[in-house]
Amino acid sequence: MRRIAVLIFILSLPAIGGTFEIKAPFAVDAPAYFARHDIAYRTPALEGYEGFPIGNGDLGAMVWCHKTGLTLQINKSDAWSQPDEESEMLLRSCGQLTIDLAAPLFDWLYLDDFEGRLSLYRADASFASTTPFLKLQAESFVQTNRNVLALRCRAEGMGDLKDEGTPVRVSLDRWGSRGMSWWYGGIQRGAENDIGQAKAGARKGDIYTQESLKGLDFAVACRMVGNAPKSGKANRRRAEIDLAARPAQEFALLVAVVTGEESKNPLCDTVALLDASEKDGLAKAEADHRQWWADFWGRSFAHLGDDYLENLYYLHLYLMGSSSRGKYPAIFNGALWTWNRDVCQWGYPHHWHMQQSYWSLCAANRTELMLPYLETYWLLKPQAEEYARCRGFGSALLWNEIHDYAGRMAEWQRPSFIHAFTPATQIGQYFWHYYLYTGDETFLKEKAYPFMKKAAEFYLQYLKWDEVRKEYYIYPASPYECEDGNDYRNTVTDLAMICASFRPLLDVSQQLNLDADKREQWRKALDRLPDHPMVALPEGEAIGVALDKEGRPLQCDQPGYGFCATTSPVFPAGVLGLKDRGTRLFEATALRAKLHPEHSLAISPVAVVAARLGIGDEAYRRLKMRIRQLQHFPQGLFYNIDHWHGYSRYASKVPDSPIVSQRDYITDRAVRYKNIPVRGTGRRINMPMQPFVQCGPEPLEILAAAVNEMLLQSYDGTLRVFPATPADWPAAFALRARGGFLVSGEKEKNAPPRYVLIESLLGRGCRLENPWPGREVAVTGKDGKIASEEGNPLIFSTRKGEKYLLYPADSAELPRTVFTGQPNQGPKIYQEAVLGKARDF
Repeated sequence: MRRIAVLIFILSLPAIGGTFEIKAPFAVDAPAYFARHDIAYRTPALEGYEGFPIGNGDLGAMVWCHKTGLTLQINKSDAWSQPDEESEMLLRSCGQLTIDLAAPLFDWLYLDDFEGRLSLYRADASFASTTPFLKLQAESFVQTNRNVLALRCRAEGMGDLKDEGTPVRVSLDRWGSRGMSWWYGGIQRGAENDIGQAKAGARKGDIYTQESLKGLDFAVACRMVGNAPKSGKANRRRAEIDLAARPAQEFALLVAVVTGEESKNPLCDTVALLDASEKDGLAKAEADHRQWWADFWGRSFAHLGDDYLENLYYLHLYLMGSSSRGKYPAIFNGALWTWNRDVCQWGYPHHWHMQQSYWSLCAANRTELMLPYLETYWLLKPQAEEYARCRGFGSALLWNEIHDYAGRMAEWQRPSFIHAFTPATQIGQYFWHYYLYTGDETFLKEKAYPFMKKAAEFYLQYLKWDEVRKEYYIYPASPYECEDGNDYRNTVTDLAMICASFRPLLDVSQQLNLDADKREQWRKALDRLPDHPMVALPEGEAIGVALDKEGRPLQCDQPGYGFCATTSPVFPAGVLGLKDRGTRLFEATALRAKLHPEHSLAISPVAVVAARLGIGDEAYRRLKMRIRQLQHFPQGLFYNIDHWHGYSRYASKVPDSPIVSQRDYITDRAVRYKNIPVRGTGRRINMPMQPFVQCGPEPLEILAAAVNEMLLQSYDGTLRVFPATPADWPAAFALRARGGFLVSGEKEKNAPPRYVLIESLLGRGCRLENPWPGREVAVTGKDGKIASEEGNPLIFSTRKGEKYLLYPADSAELPRTVFTGQPNQGPKIYQEAVLGKARDF
C-alpha cells in the first residue's frame, strides 16, 4: 500500500466515488482503498454456504454457482411465520431464483478461467467465467431505495456453441421446509411439515410465487428486462422464464419481494415495485445504489496493522448495512444469509447473541443501523411488562433470553433461564448508548429513559436486604444461560447491570426533573450494593462469578464462562475500565480476562474486555485465535459454535484439534450427527451435517467491537485514542465517540499518535486523556483553550460544528497522508482461515 502526502492530488479527485476526507490530516482514496478488501474467488463456490451475501438492509440474498448457472436464495427481514406445536416463530426464506444456461459454466472439468468478486465498497457480487462452451459475466445487487434485486447477465457462445449459442431458463420457486432449529437435539417428523402453501404463476411475462404460512404472507415476482421471453408455470411451486438459444445472450432480471407486514396485497405491490424499477432504469438504480454505499463508507475509517483483520472489520460493517435497515433487527442465526430453504439454526432470537450485532455500530458512526433493534424492543415493551407481572413484579420490564418478535418468552422456566435477569437492562443500555452518541434529547425523554427506568425497576423490587451486613443482595440468580446452576447469590452479571443502569438514571432523572423518589431509591441501592465476589487462584486474586447460597465465593468461573460472565463489569456493562487502573477490581478482572479459556471464543467478548482494559496485545491475540478457529467460510463469515471440532473423526488424534479439526463438519462428508431423535416416532437416525451448515455472525461482530475499542474509547465520557493498539501497528481511524464527537487519529509503528482531530457535533465539553504526557499540547479551533491544569485529561469547551486539532507543540509540520490501494486479486490466508478461494484448476 502506498502513501501519498499531496493535498493537490486530493482536491483533484471527484467528489462522488472518489477520495473522501475524514476531517483529519489524512484522506482516503475510497474506491481504491476498499477494493483491497474485495473478497476474490478464483474457483467457483458450488455450495450455498460459500455464496456471496448481498442486501439493502431489508431484502437480502445469498448468491452462489451451480455447474450451469447461478442460484440465489432470497430472504427478507420481516418474513416471520408464527409458532405452532411443530416449530417456533421462524424467519422463512422467500424462495430461490435459479439461472440455467444449459451448458457448463462453473463445472471444474471445463473451467479455463473464473473470477467471483464481492465488492464491499460497491455492495455487489460479480462472476466471470470462461469454458470451451460459454463466456459469462454477471453482476447482482439489491437496490438501495426499494426492495428489488437486480441481476445483469451476458453470455457468449464459444467453440461449437459459438454459432447456435445456448438457451436460458430462469426459475423462481418456493419450496418450504422444516426449520429444524434444534437439529442436533432432534428434528421434526414428516418432510411434509412446514412446506407451506406456495403457488407459482406467470402474468404478462413476469413470473411469481405467493406463500401463505402460519400467519405469514408474501409474494416474490421476477421480470426479465430488455427481451421478449416466454414465461409460464412449471408446477404449483415453480415458474419459469425461457429465452431461446442464440449466439449471445444479454438480459437483466428484477426480483421484488413484498410481505403481508407491508401490504394487504403483496403480489400486486411486487408488480408495482418492478414497474417503478423498470421505469427508472437499471442505470439510475445502480447509480443511486453506489452513491448510498459511497456515503456509507465515508462515515468512518479504520486502518490497522493487520490487513486480514481489517478486511473482516469492514465485512462486518458491510453485512450490517446489508441486513439492519428493515422492520426487525438482523437475526443472529444466519441473518439474511441462509441458503438451504427454511433451515435456520435455533430459530428464536436469543438476547445475548442478538445484541452482539449492535455492539460496534455507534462507535462506527452507523447509529441509524441501531434503529430496527431499538424500535422492535420498544414496540414489544408491553409484552415485557406483562412477563414481569407474571413473575410478580409490577411496573417493571423483564426479558427472557429466548423470546420472539411477538413478545413471547420461550422456555423461561428452563433452569438456565429462570433466574437470568440481565436481558432487560442490557437492552436498555442500547437505548442509553444511542442517546449518548447522538444527543437526541427527544429520544432520551420519550423512549430511552422510560425503558431504562422500567428495566431497573425489576432490580429495585428484587434486591433483598441483609440486616447483618447492612447491604443489599441478589438471590436466587444465575449468570448468562448458566447450565451449572441457578441458585447463586450476588452474581457478577447482575451487580454490574444494576450499576450500569442505576447510575445513568440518577443523572437523567435530574436532567429531566423527574422521579425524585426513584432517584433516592437508586442512590440508596448503589450505596449499599455488595462488592463483587473475589476468588484466590494460583495466578493471583481474580474476580469471581457469584457466591453460593451460603455466601461463599464460587471457586471456579465455569458458570457463564462461555459468555465471559466474570468480566461483565468491563463489558458489556461498561462500569469498569481504564479509569480504574491500579484498583483491586481492575487487576482482578484483568487477570480473569487473561485466564479466559483459550478456545471459548464464539460468543465471548473477551477480546473487547481486554481492549477496554488497555491490554492490546491480549486483545489482538484473542482476535487472531478467533479468526483461526471460527472463520469457517471463504467469504469471511464465521460459525458461532467453538466446540464442533468434537464431531471430527480426528478430534482425539491431532494436536490443536479445537483449531485444526474445527471445519471437519463442513469438509468431511463422512461426519454425521449421530443418534438424533425424530420427534414423535421413537426412531433415531444418523444425519448428514452439510444441510445444517450455516453462518453465525457473532464472532465477527465481537471482532468489530474489539477493533473499535483498540482504536478509540469513550465509555466513561473521556476520549482515549489508541488505548489498546499493538505498539508495532501503524494505524489510523475516524470513529464516533460518546458526547457527540467525531474523532480521528493516526500513528506510526512504535510511536504515539501524530495528532488527534475532534469534530464537535453537539457543542459539549470535551475530555481527552493526554496521548503525549510530559509534552506541551497545542490545540487549534474556536474556544479550544485547554482548561485542565495538570494536562491530563485535556479538558476544553467546544462549539457545535467546529473542529479541534490537538498535537504536541514541539512536533514538525503534519504531512497529509492519503490511504489508497489496489483491488484484491486472490485469497488471503490467515493460518487455518482463508478469505477467498484459490484457483484449483
